Amino acid sequence: MRVNESNNDVSNAIPDDALEALARCLYPAILAYFESESGKREFAEWQMSKASLNEALGIDGLSGMKSIDRIRLAG
Repeated sequence: MRVNESNNDVSNAIPDDALEALARCLYPAILAYFESESGKREFAEWQMSKASLNEALGIDGLSGMKSIDRIRLAG
């Protein structure tokens, strides 16, 4: 069970063991996709589009902070 951290309520959504079982079933297929040529190509395209968007928004790709926020923190 998951605990809602904002007010410590227990959520009856999906039990952790069910999520872990689902992850164990899906992992091999996801891994195979990302190791395939088409998966590698699509991931590289996604990385380039994300980098372009981050650059347009002025976000540092490593930290996720906007440039102006980094200046404010430094000052």
